[in-house]
Amino acid sequence: MDTATIGVALLLPLLSLVYVFWPRHRSIDISKFPRKFNYEKDKKKPYYDVICVGAGPSGSCLGYYLGIRGKKIALLEKKQFPRDKICGDAVCKTGIEMLMEMGLYDTLIKEKKAHVADSGGVVSPGGLSFVGRSHEQLGTVPAALACKRIILDEALVRAAQKSGAELIENTPVKDAHFDKSTGLWTVTIEDSDVTYQGRVLVCADGATSKLATQLGLVTSPPQGTCSRSYIGAGTHSFKADGVMFYPKGLLPGYAALFMHPNNELGYCCYIIPGNPKVTNDTLPYWHDRLMKEDPVISKAIGKSNDIERMKAGNLRFGGEKNSYDDHLLVIGDAAGMIDPMTGEGIHHAMESGKIAAGFLNEAFEVGNFDKEVMKEYQNRWMYKFGSDYKWSLAFISILYRYPILLDAAAAAMQRKGNEYLARWADVMTGRVPKATLLRPEFSIVIGFEVARLIFQKLLRRDPRKRSAVSEMTD
Repeated sequence: MDTATIGVALLLPLLSLVYVFWPRHRSIDISKFPRKFNYEKDKKKPYYDVICVGAGPSGSCLGYYLGIRGKKIALLEKKQFPRDKICGDAVCKTGIEMLMEMGLYDTLIKEKKAHVADSGGVVSPGGLSFVGRSHEQLGTVPAALACKRIILDEALVRAAQKSGAELIENTPVKDAHFDKSTGLWTVTIEDSDVTYQGRVLVCADGATSKLATQLGLVTSPPQGTCSRSYIGAGTHSFKADGVMFYPKGLLPGYAALFMHPNNELGYCCYIIPGNPKVTNDTLPYWHDRLMKEDPVISKAIGKSNDIERMKAGNLRFGGEKNSYDDHLLVIGDAAGMIDPMTGEGIHHAMESGKIAAGFLNEAFEVGNFDKEVMKEYQNRWMYKFGSDYKWSLAFISILYRYPILLDAAAAAMQRKGNEYLARWADVMTGRVPKATLLRPEFSIVIGFEVARLIFQKLLRRDPRKRSAVSEMTD
């Protein structure tokens, strides 16, 4: 085992070359395609430019960015806002920048509907920990914030409405059919004779993606799952903003604690595929076990906590290979835009809505929505963040086999402090690609820490373990 681990440590610097020379996605010049449809600016026309099924973060951002461009877009939402969505509630840096761009960030903070994560860190499988602060290194845009989805989703959809998008609530979609002769989709609604027509159909209906599955673009069920429980203010002992825990038995999954406004705490457990002993149906076991038996998590949550019953949500990882067809796009969780390494997807969902809106605006100018044109949407999100998923998949496989790499990362944070934590946070929150871990600044440093940990083990010396309990609890 030690020999194999040393081999991995020596290999990491060489892998940085793979990152440098890995081929990038090429874009398509859609202006060269022939015009098939003329764009009608009149919003009184009997059909929508775009019908989006689902008004979560991806659909609402699509609606916002198409709305400000004057497009006629309908957001069909099966429930009524405010409505909840089971999630870890962490909005990463890219999503925060979009909240700022949409004019929502300051309001969410001022009204104490979102909590900025400044103090945070990790607890490794071997018990090494580091909790520091990232604000000074990251500047005006924090690494992450916690905002309940019942709040975030409504804020986003109201912004979409203000931009000109039409929200149609309590509208569960039954199916959709495309008429090639007219170039229009007809969307039917469950238990209703009402139909909606649109030039482009966008599936943004979450990880299970009923509609994209019916249309044949999504062909497999979600691979992972996550839990969520809120813990009442004054009933826990956690004092940091956000900490990720990597229990060895749960790898490549993890648990997390995130502070919300008014000292409310969110506790989550993520099941990520890769460990044959940890499957989706074991989520309640791990959620309960870590809360009661993990020495740090149990101390942070406390014994006299006011914790709600566990709720669970599906996770579709790694990006779908085909998120487009004639006059059709799939965005957000429905397209699997969740990072396999972290289970985070809100920022990618939001960004996919923005990317789709920008692309569709160009497609309307060209007047062509054929499959060959719509492929450019996939190229753009793959270039922006999707191509990085393969690195996440590779890394979680390595981390499952060699947990010492996470120990080494925590040891590097202990030695280098907040600056290294901030750079690690940028990677883990998707601000920079996961492939950045292959660069010498990470691979050589972590490789050195692996060698040092192995050397300490050979000398029967314990690595420098800080008291994770004291770092993040009262």
